[in-house]
Amino acid sequence: MATTGKIRSNAINVYVSTVTGDTLNTDTNATDDTYEIVASSTSGTFSGELETIDATSKDNDGARSILVSAISWSMTVEGLVQYNDTTNKIRNADLFSLWQNKVKVRIAWATGIDGDSFYYGDAYITSYEESAGLNEVASFSVTFEGDGDITTSTIDTGAGGQTFHNTQY
Repeated sequence: MATTGKIRSNAINVYVSTVTGDTLNTDTNATDDTYEIVASSTSGTFSGELETIDATSKDNDGARSILVSAISWSMTVEGLVQYNDTTNKIRNADLFSLWQNKVKVRIAWATGIDGDSFYYGDAYITSYEESAGLNEVASFSVTFEGDGDITTSTIDTGAGGQTFHNTQY
């Protein structure tokens, strides 16, 4: 059942579609993708931008005029480093490997709850960082940069639908 009312931010997560080797699930409509939550995540962000071209001329009498151009989007996720995590979720070590091997992945910004809307698209990890300050818990930060369109759909976990493994950490 779809989420109603205001959504607590803990419910929304970054998910990565199951990857076999160095290949991306190429199903373009994501109707049967399996998404794994990023393990030990503490925060995430979806960001979209619309690029513009300045088309102001003297005919505009000083008022700015623009033309729209490309859409760009990205997602970031931060979390706690756990090298010994043996779950089947996407771990920081998995993200490091995807970054290191320049693997394109399908990602989603979602609650994982049947009936809720979600955004998904293909992306590369363009930034991977681990941090370990004195007397702090080691953490990681990953930025995914979209390659192509970002699409919105509704989670449908019925027969042949998407699967969201959303165990919270």
